[in-house]
Amino acid sequence: MHTSVLLQQAVDALDVRLGRKYIDSTYGEGGHSEEILKRGGQVLAFDWDEKNVTEKNLLLKKSSIQLIMANYADIEKKAHEYNFYPVDGILFDLGLSMNQIAMSGRGFSYERPDEPLDMRINSELNSTAADIINSYTEESLYETFSKNAEEVGSRTIAHAIVSARRLKKILTVSDLLKVIEHVSKNKQTRARIFQALRIEVNHEFENIKRAIEGSKNILANDGKIVTISFHQSEDRLIKQIARKLNLHILKPVKAKHGKKFERSATLRVFRKNI
Repeated sequence: MHTSVLLQQAVDALDVRLGRKYIDSTYGEGGHSEEILKRGGQVLAFDWDEKNVTEKNLLLKKSSIQLIMANYADIEKKAHEYNFYPVDGILFDLGLSMNQIAMSGRGFSYERPDEPLDMRINSELNSTAADIINSYTEESLYETFSKNAEEVGSRTIAHAIVSARRLKKILTVSDLLKVIEHVSKNKQTRARIFQALRIEVNHEFENIKRAIEGSKNILANDGKIVTISFHQSEDRLIKQIARKLNLHILKPVKAKHGKKFERSATLRVFRKNI
């Protein structure tokens, strides 16, 4: 994954202690895991992208970091399976990596017009973004865009997609961009529609809910959950789940440096009440 501008702050928030257990649920490029290890923690790391896990495990042969292919939704199950609990801290960095955007060829970015509309982080998922675009009803598309990205033009864009696909299937990034641009030239609108599709394809909101619930069950008393989110819908969902679980919510930290998408990052810390 990307190297977060909040890497140090996130690991500081975990308050890493020598020999204690920590789960990095979004390994990516490994920056958080390496920092936790450097500070004396034991690390079990997850990544749902099978290609990334294979590549990174080749580099981890001499490391004590244990990296497994897993969805963070299964965090409780995997912690028990690997006898890695209770844990003192769990980290969720919910951003896509620059490597995934640039190298995956899966159509995550509207700036890659020739790529297919896939957007699956894990290839075992059944539906691609193209499947959703070409099969959802107009109402379902509207709900996807409004719920997942709070796009004000959701209904108009949904209608335009349904009209366009009657003439020709929408299969590539370029195909979808042409439809969106008939409605809006705004770059933020494009970004939000692509965000909404990625969330839908990968069931991200459902997975976050399961992940936070499972995390509480494997946390040691006074253990911490640290999340880094990149848009309001995600951040709001995380807060709602934490409140329902009676987790103590600490003051958030906002990124101040980096690229535009990195400056949208919000770091939150949740502590399990004793």
